[in-house]
Amino acid sequence: MSASDKFRFANAFAEVQPDPEGFAYMRCRPGKRLLADYQDAMNALLRVIRNIGTGKALVDHMNIEPITTEEQQWVTANWLPRAVVQGNYRYAALLSPPATMAWLNQIDQHLLDWPRAPTFKHFSNEAEARAWLRAQTVVESHI
Repeated sequence: MSASDKFRFANAFAEVQPDPEGFAYMRCRPGKRLLADYQDAMNALLRVIRNIGTGKALVDHMNIEPITTEEQQWVTANWLPRAVVQGNYRYAALLSPPATMAWLNQIDQHLLDWPRAPTFKHFSNEAEARAWLRAQTVVESHI
């Protein structure tokens, strides 16, 4: 098994894997989802972010229903702080229709203003998202 195979993950909600361009990649699947599946996929994303060490992720939300309030609360209170501290998470290119990730605009601005908070950018085109991620400064930290 190759190192990248070790970090591949798939469940009913998403597929997660290292991308050859040096970032974590998650493609979300359409359909109903359980909170546990969402959490498992996000935790797999964090493992890949940590392993790669660049602080970058590309997440494809193009085919999912909007994130639920429960998922939003879990991400902001649990996953995001861990991703920043444990994974040195700094850059997120989000492929999503505007309504799917609109909740990010409502996150407590104090949280997003801390010096180490990630920069989120929305895209409707994967090539543009990849180009933006390539242009971001690599953090290079293997915690």
